[in-house]
Amino acid sequence: MDLMTLVGPVMTSPLLYPLLAGLSSLDGVVPMIPSEAAVLAAGVFAHTGAPSLSLVVAATALGVFIGDHLAYGLSRSVVGSRLINRSKRINHAIAAGGQQLTSRAGLLIVASRFIPGGRVTMNAACGTARLPLSRFSPASAIAALAWAVYTAGLGFLGGEAFVENPLLGLAVGLGLSFAFGGVIKLTRRRSTRRTVRPRVRPLPHAA
Repeated sequence: MDLMTLVGPVMTSPLLYPLLAGLSSLDGVVPMIPSEAAVLAAGVFAHTGAPSLSLVVAATALGVFIGDHLAYGLSRSVVGSRLINRSKRINHAIAAGGQQLTSRAGLLIVASRFIPGGRVTMNAACGTARLPLSRFSPASAIAALAWAVYTAGLGFLGGEAFVENPLLGLAVGLGLSFAFGGVIKLTRRRSTRRTVRPRVRPLPHAA
């Protein structure tokens, strides 16, 4: 049986919207949850008029916003700090992100949504660094809406480009999403290296 035939009833059900919100929320704490694939698939089906693209975006953005605050709150708790300290790699990544929050918190929070694994790390860094909610929440709202529009929009465009094969449109959307995330990650790494790289002063000439 065709995969899209199996997924079809879910995509045309009113329960799709709370499902997308729930997956996007849990993805903020458990990155293994395939929320991106679900949102892309909903965008592909939205090409036919059901589900509604605007409701897919709204439900996804709400879920991402809630998930961000779940990760933020967990990282500020005793349980969160213990989980973070169990992994040196995660601890180092969160510490590195926290050092840059003072000057460009909003930009980092928004950019991290488009980097694979960056969302969880940045939210944890914000919570660990005790970034005020007055700065975290507005940036999280912008990032959630931007990511929802981008991901659902990719699926919608894939559904338009591959009307006869929606599964191919979904695959292309996933590929473009990962490629875009890789480009942002590479750009951010280069920018960080230039910032951190020490300036070498020339040695004085011998008399």
